[in-house]
Amino acid sequence: MAPTPVWTLEKQVAPLWADVEDRAECLLGRRELEQQAGSHQLAPLQKHFLGSVVLTPVVNAFGRVKAYEVIDGQQRTTTLHLLMLAFRHVSGAHPELEGVARMLDGMIRNPGPYNVESDYHKVWPTKAGREEIAFLDAAPSIEAVCSEFPVQSGRRRLERPLMVLAYLYLHRAIEGFLRGVSSGDPEYAEIDRSVSDALIHSVRRESLPCRPGEGDPVRSERAECLFMALQDAVQVMTLTLEGDDDPQVIFETLNARGEPLLASDLIRNFIFLDAARRQLPVDKLYSQHWQDFDEQVDSRNKVTANRYWREKERQGRITYPRIDLFFYHLTVLRRREETKVSHVFQGFKEWWQREMRDLDGELARIVRAAEYFRQLLSPDGSGAIAEFGRLIKVLDVSTLTPVYLFLRERYSDDDPDLEAALGALASYVVRRAVCGYTTKNYNRIFLRLLELMQAGEEPAKVLSGYLKGLGGHSQVWPTDAEFREAWMHRPVYVELRPARTAAILRALEVASRGAKHEPQPVPSIEQLSVEHVLPQGWAWSGHYPLPEESEATATRNRLLHTFGNLTLLTKSLNSAVSNGPFADVEGDDGMRKDGKRTMICRYSLLSMNSYFQALKSDVWGEMQMVERSETLLAQALEVWSRD
Repeated sequence: MAPTPVWTLEKQVAPLWADVEDRAECLLGRRELEQQAGSHQLAPLQKHFLGSVVLTPVVNAFGRVKAYEVIDGQQRTTTLHLLMLAFRHVSGAHPELEGVARMLDGMIRNPGPYNVESDYHKVWPTKAGREEIAFLDAAPSIEAVCSEFPVQSGRRRLERPLMVLAYLYLHRAIEGFLRGVSSGDPEYAEIDRSVSDALIHSVRRESLPCRPGEGDPVRSERAECLFMALQDAVQVMTLTLEGDDDPQVIFETLNARGEPLLASDLIRNFIFLDAARRQLPVDKLYSQHWQDFDEQVDSRNKVTANRYWREKERQGRITYPRIDLFFYHLTVLRRREETKVSHVFQGFKEWWQREMRDLDGELARIVRAAEYFRQLLSPDGSGAIAEFGRLIKVLDVSTLTPVYLFLRERYSDDDPDLEAALGALASYVVRRAVCGYTTKNYNRIFLRLLELMQAGEEPAKVLSGYLKGLGGHSQVWPTDAEFREAWMHRPVYVELRPARTAAILRALEVASRGAKHEPQPVPSIEQLSVEHVLPQGWAWSGHYPLPEESEATATRNRLLHTFGNLTLLTKSLNSAVSNGPFADVEGDDGMRKDGKRTMICRYSLLSMNSYFQALKSDVWGEMQMVERSETLLAQALEVWSRD
């Protein structure tokens, strides 16, 4: 018996599903490897620890099920039940999954017979929520659930019950998984919106929630791996109280408030416990190698906590403390295996214990790698490494970080091979971003690259050769022809988004600077904004008349958001030129008024805007946009080459 939990889809239900889904995906990957190498060569599957559940026995009568009241862990218990229930219903709707559905029956209902109907339920709320869970258990279809619990609208909008929302989310997420759609995948062209985000929005607002992967067949091997993940790869620790235990005291102890330990804290404690057991000088090792992670000296020469490493950084859709992100990428680098951020400590510990470590040497390596990571995450100054960091951060391609760390450990900062390798990585991700190709497989692509580089003698050459050998839109390093097509015609401002478009234009600006230029730093992305030379509001501005061709409007709107019509300006200059005319015009007072071209040439110091000084025409239209696209493309092909 479980009190009705208070939860949210975003904070509890979706993350729990993501963890289960991740274990199922790992099982699928292991199946492929077993066929190639055999199961005896694979490391044990890492399990996901869901947490603890505290139970207290309930006095039972004759003919009743042996019952327990959940003191702590109601949310986990109920959500797991809803997950298995939704999985049972999805499986039951497909004849090819009948075997999976039968096995799930025993996981969601007690076999009986019992004198009380509610005893057949594995999970039964003590108060509110009984009607919902009883209906969900017996529901013939998801359509019946949506009909019984419709979306309420009106002046005061009422949501479906939380338990129903969770069931609908999990039902559609499982259905999508069986069709090959991951909850973390981008939703169509929405880079910053995942399938999970779309599902959450849909179950709250639509009569019948959206169906990820609709039209694709369900795959029995994916259902089997999901079942095995629930059965073998998700761990829950249960604590059953005796009759004289005080549940309230135990509950308060388990939920005592305090600063949660980070994965990096666990790693630190593990390393220095190892040092103590080996009778090494713990204090000396800590002060030499780890103290800077925890402490720093401020401007007043006082020792304070090092806030940099504890500040949170966005990776994908979630933020993590920087130090945990560092150890996540370091663990992937050392293990050469996929690792979840939530499993960093277990992964690091497993790698560390593979052999006896030179503790002083390993700690020194950690410190060096942390500095390389910091330069990638918080680039400062100029140079190839800093500019690579700026570009990668805006493009949000953190999955290549272990490859970057490997290259930094292998090459000195001024080694031409390092610059060539970083250039190839930048070319790969920029070309794919411009072409609109998915980032879904990047973790596996870069993990395989890491394995090959660690086995090869010349990592920079291995890197370039590997990327050139990839094929298919999910992996390919786009050719010059593919890159040209996207550069000339894709509406990048809309589809790639302004920040990423600005980062690519800024990288072109940086690359255009040479020895003959004054040593003027290129402004940061935060100081610049993307300007449409032909304004987005050209139709009503009155300054950009159309040619008389019948398809002129469509052609103009197609070119409006392409690179040829985009440039970078400071935010103040951007707002000043805005929707104004391109050429100078005479105002109502008879005075000459500066046009956009004059303003850009007068105030912008960017090399890319010198293009407008050399422009022979005072007209800005379709032909001029195409010509400028060609000019920028020639620079882009040189900066992000495949040679």
